[in-house]
Amino acid sequence: MTFEEFIREWRDATPYIMVQTSGSTGTPKQIKLDKEFVRASALRTNSFFHIDSHSRLHSCVAPDFIGGKMMAVRAEEARCRLTWETPSNRPLAGITPDERIDLLAVVPSQMLHILDNLAVMPHLENIIIGGSAIDFRLRDRIIASGLNAYETYGMTETASHIALRKIEEGCDWFVTLPGISVSADARGCLVITFADGHRVITNDIAVIDGEGGFRVTGRADHVIVTGGKKVNPLEVEQRIAREIESPFRITSVPDEKWGRRVVLEIEGETGQEGEGEREDSDGKLLSRLRELLRSWEMPKEIRHVEALPRTPNGKIRH
Repeated sequence: MTFEEFIREWRDATPYIMVQTSGSTGTPKQIKLDKEFVRASALRTNSFFHIDSHSRLHSCVAPDFIGGKMMAVRAEEARCRLTWETPSNRPLAGITPDERIDLLAVVPSQMLHILDNLAVMPHLENIIIGGSAIDFRLRDRIIASGLNAYETYGMTETASHIALRKIEEGCDWFVTLPGISVSADARGCLVITFADGHRVITNDIAVIDGEGGFRVTGRADHVIVTGGKKVNPLEVEQRIAREIESPFRITSVPDEKWGRRVVLEIEGETGQEGEGEREDSDGKLLSRLRELLRSWEMPKEIRHVEALPRTPNGKIRH
């Protein structure tokens, strides 16, 4: 789908739009979203970033998924200028440094290119980053750059983000946008309630600060039970991220003794090191991890794989 095609769909008399889920929590599928629900989401974002008819929005995200569609809806509702480009890992190549963008939508890999080429970038007033998690290396670089960037929390079913987390030193909490409240269910999972009473119950385990803020610490459907103890893969990954340079994940395999055995999978070319050299480096890594993890969270083995399983938009599957 092109932006022109989606804008025509948005302007027609149909009361809903069709959107594709990302596949983060299952098989990608098409769902209907009521246009009034989508419009309310766009207005919340426009209000937060003070988008009006004089603003310029630019999307490096395609309109096939909700992130790109919402940039078009925000521009339509504000009656402002929308520009876009074919998604690539070299964004903003055709935009000059003397231009200004009031709201830019990118994914993490595109943000890396921007940081590598700040001298030739246009003036970027606000940046929203979605699509996949932002690791600590990218986060540190964004903070050092001084750019006004935000990590988003949301999903297709919520018509894009319902909360934002500014990427700056000491900012660990997502803050909900006006008209949205959050709570936790009996599992400790995030429940999102909209002003009209509509609710979305997630599988994201969350800590809520009582003032509309929250932190996601894992997913209920990813929890590993090993030897009667619960292991939260996301929480473990966050604690050990600075020890591993390559993409990785915490997963598990069946085990006769423990029920499930915790496994650390690391992505990269296999066979580059000799067997003894690989065992030595893995042993050193496990020694460092023992200082960071509780005994039942420790990986029982390390597996090196050529490629980790990913969703269609690049998120590592668990």
